[in-house]
Amino acid sequence: MKSFIAPLFILLFLLKSGILFSQGSGFTLKVDDTELDRSLTSAPSSYSFALKKATPAVVAVTTQQMVRRLYPGNALNPRDDFLRRYFGLPNLNAPRIQEELVPAGIGSGVIVSPEGHTITNAHVITDPRTGELVREVTIQLSDKQEFQAKIIGFDRSTDVAVLKIEADEPLPHVSLANSDRLEVGDVVFAAGNPLGIGMTVTMGIISATKRSELGVLDEVGSYENFIQTDAAINRGNSGGPLLDSRGRLIGINTAIISQTGSSIGIGLAIPVNMVKKVLTDLVEVGGVRRGFLGVELSATADSNGAVVEKIYAGTAADLAGFKPKDRIIKVGSQSVDSINQSRLAISQTTPGTQLPIEVIRGGKKIVLFVTLDVMGGKKRISIPGVSLEALSSENRLRFQIPSTAKGVVVTESTGMEQTFKKGVVIVEINGFQVNSVKEVEEQIKSGINRFYVWYRNKYRFLAYRVP
Repeated sequence: MKSFIAPLFILLFLLKSGILFSQGSGFTLKVDDTELDRSLTSAPSSYSFALKKATPAVVAVTTQQMVRRLYPGNALNPRDDFLRRYFGLPNLNAPRIQEELVPAGIGSGVIVSPEGHTITNAHVITDPRTGELVREVTIQLSDKQEFQAKIIGFDRSTDVAVLKIEADEPLPHVSLANSDRLEVGDVVFAAGNPLGIGMTVTMGIISATKRSELGVLDEVGSYENFIQTDAAINRGNSGGPLLDSRGRLIGINTAIISQTGSSIGIGLAIPVNMVKKVLTDLVEVGGVRRGFLGVELSATADSNGAVVEKIYAGTAADLAGFKPKDRIIKVGSQSVDSINQSRLAISQTTPGTQLPIEVIRGGKKIVLFVTLDVMGGKKRISIPGVSLEALSSENRLRFQIPSTAKGVVVTESTGMEQTFKKGVVIVEINGFQVNSVKEVEEQIKSGINRFYVWYRNKYRFLAYRVP
């Protein structure tokens, strides 16, 4: 009897306190869902206890990229050149191209599991000059240990990336709070490696929540839902944690709004609840799975909800009975007052989930129950007039595609579709990396698709409607 009661008591305690441990594919997350005590009338004299628990999990991230450099060589005098050619010797002084690893950037990160899973920004592991993923990522712990990190995955739509450290023992890691419970005025701390000077902590408050449509993420179809803080965030802080007064992770520092390039008190962080969804999907599934409703939305004049303009046949919205001019005002338990909030709430819901969506139709409120599709669609659709092949040494040579470019190449085009010319490499579709024709067919959907492509040594994003 005792052997049963003790574990049950522990379980009940953990549930009551909100401290849960989430097990996934080889990783563990510590989640502390308890609310802050906002009844205190005076602030503590120090927050060192909370920060001592969290800061060992804060890391510095440095990246390196492979570049090709031209060395012009030295001209030989005529006599030496004659002797070299006569005896068939190589010209060691001839111009040559050599690949070298060079520093690409610095940033911050935070370890969220004892197995070494580390969160940072997608832009931290991206070469700012080319938009490509960097070749190497080095993580330095607070005790100065360094590790070569593996890139588990990244999501440009939210600017979240997941790295993995392989260590011989469990690593220090932070607890995750519930970012839906944040309130303006809560004390927060931004930790990281600003300007590469080493571990630094700054203090502020939450200035606002649910900041969106700021255009911070230069990405078609991005999801912006930022926490705003006046805690100082500078270059190098990107990817580092935003902590609450108990040392729990509430967000990932991502950007600042400034006319000077330095902090003026408007810092932005990705809420940890959004980060947790991306983390779990990347580790357990290998890509971010977002809910898909299947409608086109327009804004309302009074900023109350989002109006359904079009419903795509055969989608979740069509099957659930949505009609044009329905005004979406609530998704699940979350009230929405804009297109962005509606998209975000739907995308954050796991595909296959039955989700209640409240709409106003003809002046009356009704609830429609929707089983969401997965973004990318279920049907295999191809780009009309375009032939695709997986990258090989032959087509790399044919189209002069470097070894760093990954994806699927356009080998033939009818000319009717000028967007996808011969030699275009499709790297991502709707945020998913593609390496085969099958993966292209699985990720592409009817309607607007977001492509990330390489062409003639340049990377760019484009939106294209597939019939």
